[in-house]
Amino acid sequence: MNTVFASTAVGLTYPDGTDALLNTSVSVASGEFVSIVGPSGCGKSTLLRLASGLVAPTAGRITRTGTVQFVFQDSTLLPWRTVRRNVSLNLELQKIDKSEMEERTNAALALVGLQDSAEKLPRQLSGGMKMRTSLARSLVCEPDLYLFDEPFAALDEFSRERLNVELRSMLSARNAASLFVTHSIAEAVFLSHRVLVMSPRPGTIVQEFAIPFGSDRQQDLRYSPEFARLSGEIAQSLRELIAS
Repeated sequence: MNTVFASTAVGLTYPDGTDALLNTSVSVASGEFVSIVGPSGCGKSTLLRLASGLVAPTAGRITRTGTVQFVFQDSTLLPWRTVRRNVSLNLELQKIDKSEMEERTNAALALVGLQDSAEKLPRQLSGGMKMRTSLARSLVCEPDLYLFDEPFAALDEFSRERLNVELRSMLSARNAASLFVTHSIAEAVFLSHRVLVMSPRPGTIVQEFAIPFGSDRQQDLRYSPEFARLSGEIAQSLRELIAS
């Protein structure tokens, strides 16, 4: 697998002298899903901004290969555009040929199950449907790297778990790399090939957990002994970090 994103001994110090990240090294390969968990304020979202190029590190090195799509916690849909036109927005900005744009938009809508809601406005959608629209808007661009900043945090548990299954299914058919920030250990274990644990600020990667489950993951995985064991180990690691 080719490495799509890597941070090597990256640090970030803000102008006021606050150290946000320190000596942070992360890599994500094509086809790999990596989640980051850690205490609030440890720099998880900051690392995503560095990965996207929105922020430059003050130490270390960032390398990236190919295109990037950022999926935020808020669906950030334009209220006056239909679901279809929100999904096609990035392709319009890239001036993609109209027939290709329609084909890719229809494929993305089908992938997230929104074909029947394509002409609705965002105000007519549930929270879960809004997040599906946001995902489709990113999927349609076919990037090399997806950056997810707690995209399901505002949803109820049932909707969140359902979207976890759908996201896992969508991405398993693609060869893109994914870097996912979440506060939910169960979500991280369910989605990932690897889970990285960050220390309190200044954040750095202190532990890595390999997730042994295959690509086809369904809801009943969450009730397996191995899932419970891994989730417990990661939770214990976080408890020890916060207590120290």
